[in-house]
Amino acid sequence: MPIKNAQILSIIERISEHYQQNIANRYLRKAFTGLTMDKGAWEKIEKLTEGAEYDRIQGYTYTELYDGIYNMALFIRKLRNDVAPNLRTMLANQYPSGNEKLLMDMAVSNFNANLGIFVDMVNELYMKTIELDKDEAKGKAPLYTKMPELADVGKLLIQI
Repeated sequence: MPIKNAQILSIIERISEHYQQNIANRYLRKAFTGLTMDKGAWEKIEKLTEGAEYDRIQGYTYTELYDGIYNMALFIRKLRNDVAPNLRTMLANQYPSGNEKLLMDMAVSNFNANLGIFVDMVNELYMKTIELDKDEAKGKAPLYTKMPELADVGKLLIQI
């Protein structure tokens, strides 16, 4: 049964906007090219971050939400470990000038703070999805308990 919960859809919309404006914007996206993630993982992340109107109208399944959340958590870990410490160096070969240089410098300088906000929103989506999953399970085991990889989401989201 598709999930059309207003709170979950609102969180997804906020995640999508923040991701596009502050995480994978035109200044920072080039730094992600070296990340090793399979195509399926990227597709699951994009399903929640591209903000497709069709998906919102149709709703999401728990599996889609949990897969997206898990893959975003993996992505966040890679951003923290592989991109954030080297971001300025990774983008050093770009030579914007004027306002473009200023905007790129701002994007780089604020990346860690924006990543923290992104983490909080992904965690909020995860917790709200679990809450709804439990409520709808009605005496059965919620789906998240049948997906062992989800046990790692919290560990992937915390900064170590």
